Amino acid sequence: MKRTHVDSAVSILLLLSLCVTGLLGFIQSELELRRFVPHRYAAYATLCLAALHIYIKGSEFWRHIWRMVRHKRN
Repeated sequence: MKRTHVDSAVSILLLLSLCVTGLLGFIQSELELRRFVPHRYAAYATLCLAALHIYIKGSEFWRHIWRMVRHKRN
């Protein structure tokens, strides 16, 4: 699998996870549930996907910034 495919898959899963977490949080709030386990697990999945997304995108971002800084110095 190419890196762009992995990047796209992680981005789509992150967006989906954010929507599910928000929906479950709304349900938890409206029904005043104190210990709503699905919301907690969705939040954990979202955090893991966000960290993976930052890891994948972050390396490209910092490489680009570093090239700009080196170019400005010369």
